[in-house]
Amino acid sequence: MLRSLSKKERVITEIAEPFEMSLAAASKHIKVLERAKLVHRRKEGSFSYLSLNGKAMMSADKWIGYYRRFWKEQLDSLKNLLEGEE
Repeated sequence: MLRSLSKKERVITEIAEPFEMSLAAASKHIKVLERAKLVHRRKEGSFSYLSLNGKAMMSADKWIGYYRRFWKEQLDSLKNLLEGEE
């Protein structure tokens, strides 16, 4: 869903279609993304247009990057320890 929204603004039916999910299920997923502030909703008439919140995605990427490095270092240390025991 996030990848789809990174390309352009979309309505919920466009987001749900590739996943073959109901509109209700897609809406639940979108609400979670909205609560996490990863997605913006813009109303125009009876349509809701959804787009990616780039600023929040950059913050999430930074957080994930920190833990990616942390766990890589931890696993590398464990690997070195285990290889030293052989």
